Amino acid sequence: MNTLSIMRRGLRRRLVPVVTMLVVVAGCNEVSPNATKSKPATTGRFDTGEKDGGPARPCVTDPSYYDVPNDGCDNDGDGTIDNPPVCDDGESGDSAESFARGMGICTKVSEVGYGLVSAKFTRGHGRDDAPQAEQHSLLEKFGDKLRPREGKRLGVLSTGYAQEFNGAPNEPFSRGRDWYGAVPGSGGNGTAPPGFPKGAKGCPQETEVNDVVNLHLELTAPKNASGFAFDFNFHSGEWPTFVCSKYNDGFIAYLNAKSYESGRPDNISFDSLGNPVSVNNGFFDRCTPGTTLGCGSQTLGLSKCPSGPGELAGTGFGLVGASCGAEALATLGGATGWLFSQAPILGGETFTLDLMIWDVGDGILDSSVLLDNFRWALGEVATTTDRPADVK
Repeated sequence: MNTLSIMRRGLRRRLVPVVTMLVVVAGCNEVSPNATKSKPATTGRFDTGEKDGGPARPCVTDPSYYDVPNDGCDNDGDGTIDNPPVCDDGESGDSAESFARGMGICTKVSEVGYGLVSAKFTRGHGRDDAPQAEQHSLLEKFGDKLRPREGKRLGVLSTGYAQEFNGAPNEPFSRGRDWYGAVPGSGGNGTAPPGFPKGAKGCPQETEVNDVVNLHLELTAPKNASGFAFDFNFHSGEWPTFVCSKYNDGFIAYLNAKSYESGRPDNISFDSLGNPVSVNNGFFDRCTPGTTLGCGSQTLGLSKCPSGPGELAGTGFGLVGASCGAEALATLGGATGWLFSQAPILGGETFTLDLMIWDVGDGILDSSVLLDNFRWALGEVATTTDRPADVK
């Protein structure tokens, strides 16, 4: 075991005993969170294809169309205008198909010609072996503040336990669950796509991934869609001690579509600098202001965390302890808050989307991602990650 791993384990034991609940809504990085990928950002609200003040679009019905919300048209021609796409009541997330319904993927290709083709949980890219059952779930809430973005459930994937707190009441995610006994330098026990994991600019990066859980979705777009979007909220127990270390956990949304980037698969969730989602992402702002960052690897100054720690209460990422010998207590964890990612695809196209989270370099100090509100998009769709209009 190398020196940094011993330090991480020692810090884990030393820092987490002093824990108490804190209401959390935070921000730490100095990177601007506004995000695009060589294209202009959008609001995350998809219109019906008309410009303000332009002519109304005629109502065209087709069974291969999805019902566009609030456009006053019976797009799918089933006799009902704007069918509410809610299908997660009573779902548990035990199976990948159930988890997909919890995210708002309510139709199946076998039934209506578009939607879900297949779904499975795996331990990484190109694999078929299943992760631990405790690493995925659907919940009615996450902590004291966070609720589903649509329907009655939100999805959770985790390198630890996919629930509030890490396997036991008041157990922080900074006390990690090492599912497979990760041994640094052994090659890891999960599989990331080629070129991943990627470190944030200016931060070192290990290449081994562990405790991977991947939701692999195969989907067919409705013929009237030109893109898709989903909401997510990344939490990590790596904050604040291991910010900008080579061990930072990550989340990616790995899209493989013939019409996207000339058929080259890539991640569609990132910040304005192209950084993938981790504690180093520019959106990571639900945390404790004025906290020393990165003392487990390199001290980076004090956190800003403009959104504060309020949203972390009751999650297992909002427990408070002494960090890095700081005079003041801080949350042993932080989050991005709700974001959305979107990307263009062709109507009628079949594509795959891997929603994947992993530990990097070791199997301790866990991270979780909330997933919800999958929807189809109309009009021009740029590849974008940003805040939804109704989230501060």
